Amino acid sequence: MKSRLAADRTERKPAARSPRGFAAALLDAAAAPALRKVERTRLRILAAIAQLLADGAEPAELRVADIVAAADLAHGTFYRYFPDQRAAVEALVGDFARFLRDELANARDGATGSRARVRSATLAYTRAFRANAGLMRCLIRLGREDAAFGRAFQELNQAWNRRMAGAIARHRAGRSAKAASAESLLPTAYALGGMIDEFLTQLYLRRDPALKHLARDEEAVADLLTELWCLGAYGRLPPTIA
Repeated sequence: MKSRLAADRTERKPAARSPRGFAAALLDAAAAPALRKVERTRLRILAAIAQLLADGAEPAELRVADIVAAADLAHGTFYRYFPDQRAAVEALVGDFARFLRDELANARDGATGSRARVRSATLAYTRAFRANAGLMRCLIRLGREDAAFGRAFQELNQAWNRRMAGAIARHRAGRSAKAASAESLLPTAYALGGMIDEFLTQLYLRRDPALKHLARDEEAVADLLTELWCLGAYGRLPPTIA
């Protein structure tokens, strides 16, 4: 059966182009004319690490020599900012978690809790996940293994899931005389968020062959996940994308 969301494709606004990776975003920030040199150099170091991870390096394999070579800096410069490469990766992952939070917060198409808003946020997250697969691998894997990384990942999840629980509560309140609190809907938000994370992990990190046909189609991924999210959160699929 054809997805009802797929049938609404013609009603959507044209989507923005996929974002560049976080390494490029850091370099853009480092190029700001008013930025102090000390902060510019820090951003260049973090951008170099982000690019190495995007190219497939594992955090444990990173060497200071590789990082400063990629950043075009002297070897000793690194140690003015970070005691070792692990501290630098920790700082990068923390910054990346905040970047993801801001990207999702800025995805504001449609009314709060609407299908359009859910799709806008889902598409933004899908694009950020795909463009930063190496960093997402670090965020997810290290978030499970290390307390410091875990805090960044946990804070991102908590902020997003609380926002989603509030949106679900407001949406349901308009359709039912018995309103549920946002707090009571947190488990629902966590379950739906976990579904999205696992699907994108299978698609972009594990590269499951069964999902290969979706790997380059961010729009189709957002359609599918939005449909599942709306059905899980609201028990129905709103009739239009708006």
